[in-house]
Amino acid sequence: MTQPEAAARAGVSVATWRRWEDDPASVSSATRTKCEKVIDRESAAKERAKQISHKYEQTWNDSVTLTPRQAYALTVILHGWADTDLTMWIDGDLDCPLHDVGPFAGIDRRAMFYVDGNKAWAAKALERCRAVAKEIESGTLPFDRPGCFFDELLMAAALHEAPHIMDQLPELFEGITPRPFRDFTDDDDVDDFYMVDEEWDAVSDRFDDLCRWDEWEVPLYADHDLLPAVLAERNPFNWFDRAEGTGAGYLQKLSGLVVDDTEESHIDVDESA
Repeated sequence: MTQPEAAARAGVSVATWRRWEDDPASVSSATRTKCEKVIDRESAAKERAKQISHKYEQTWNDSVTLTPRQAYALTVILHGWADTDLTMWIDGDLDCPLHDVGPFAGIDRRAMFYVDGNKAWAAKALERCRAVAKEIESGTLPFDRPGCFFDELLMAAALHEAPHIMDQLPELFEGITPRPFRDFTDDDDVDDFYMVDEEWDAVSDRFDDLCRWDEWEVPLYADHDLLPAVLAERNPFNWFDRAEGTGAGYLQKLSGLVVDDTEESHIDVDESA
């Protein structure tokens, strides 16, 4: 963590954080407790990451959806949100609105209008972060089973953060064999898809193919034109409900381009063009 990040998690100013680092006795006991809690949780998260990293080799080594390191990066993000950001916000240790806390910092404010400040809702989000992380550890993604919309939204939010944590904390991934780019020879079966650690765009495309909720990423796009229609049908208080996904083509129907699965697009095409 940088000092500004650590200070934000502790709910203190950067200057106060620096004073605490230089001389813990120079700040109040309450401030020391906040700062120490951030470090303790970060250390615990790193230790847990080292202990479970070997699981990913066995679980994700043959996957065409994620590499072991990519799967692990998503899990680290989810556990970080649960154990640090959300826990500290619920406990009152972060003096900021919920929409500034992971995983919600990237979500369009129009969605957060419904729930900002609701600790019960945040606690449910924390619960889903941990549940989805544990599923990934065992080789299951939210796209692989029936569930709630929020689980797939979590994947969209984590997918945005995961590449950065791989770059910023490479030591977390040292215990997992990397899957780098490779040159194919004439003897290789190039029809088999080969995912590599750096190909996060390919992961996003793969998730698009697998998603049960066609709008799984919509709240993560700022000012998305279809978000009001999505929220009208499914506001954040329904995001945790176990339900059937909207399926492929839902956003097209919502936009008016397609009425149902049997009709063609309403866009007029100049056949002479």
